[in-house]
Amino acid sequence: MKIIDKTPLINEKGELAPAQRIQGMLKYGFNWPNELRDQKAIVTFFDRQLEKGYTLIRNITLGASGITVPMILLGPAGIYVIHITHLRGRYEAKGNAWNEESGAGFKPASVNLIQQTARMANAVRVWIERQGVKLPIAIEPVLIAANPGLHVESVKPAVRVLMIDGIKSFVTGLSTATTGRVLSAEAVHEFTERIVNPRPLKKGTAPAAMPTPAWQEEKTQPPPGQQASRARTIFDASEEAKPFNPADFDFAMVEEESALDSSTLSEADPRSAESSPSQVSRRKRVLGMTPGQLATVAALVIVLLVILAVFAYLVLTSFPLLP
Repeated sequence: MKIIDKTPLINEKGELAPAQRIQGMLKYGFNWPNELRDQKAIVTFFDRQLEKGYTLIRNITLGASGITVPMILLGPAGIYVIHITHLRGRYEAKGNAWNEESGAGFKPASVNLIQQTARMANAVRVWIERQGVKLPIAIEPVLIAANPGLHVESVKPAVRVLMIDGIKSFVTGLSTATTGRVLSAEAVHEFTERIVNPRPLKKGTAPAAMPTPAWQEEKTQPPPGQQASRARTIFDASEEAKPFNPADFDFAMVEEESALDSSTLSEADPRSAESSPSQVSRRKRVLGMTPGQLATVAALVIVLLVILAVFAYLVLTSFPLLP
């Protein structure tokens, strides 16, 4: 399996230096180092099980949107956007809702991992298709529990949810998909290049569709008379209006997220909604951090200096210098 690692802030050895660790925790969340550790374990397992024909892109940021996708797996079986969680405890994945255990039942979790994973898959789809390429298959979002202490009760979840004991069967299914492949090696290479090295759509050029295999046509063709979803309508209109521009992708994602919320995520509890990553990316950043994060770092530095000063004072008073 080919691995393309775009993880930010790591050094040549794939490790985080102390300063980069703090910067990453402030930018991506305090659990970011733990997420990287769990990602590394999953990537290692995938690499051992999946042979030639699969490509895994890790922690790539989609241009000006500022959205970082943990894992994108491309191969004969299709395209998968994989989000890995290190949570533990009892949760419920029901439709578009992600609930945590509360007493004898469940309540909406503070962060909806189902919606988060679905939005990542949607962002990758937009990232590819705004370059003028129509995907012949849907991108499947997958949520993986890396902690064996996490138990998820799944009730027709909107994304595929895998607990630790289900990862092996998932990868086994991918490794045996060569007999019923849905993507050719050329298509895998093409989509990988579109994700890693986006190409602008030439002005006046209509979006091109990747060839669809004959055995897939019946599954991909919509029923006669079926109307396109509101999200699809908005996306097509934006495609015709202007060519792809990475600098404008942040605005495009705002449109897509609004459409996605009104069409596929309407059943989710509003209390579980989270701020759009694109809104965060628009904040002014210095050294990759927002003013609030810089203020936190400055406060930590001041506290450290005060501690050092107190320590030095105690040492000097306990051991006065000899005349």
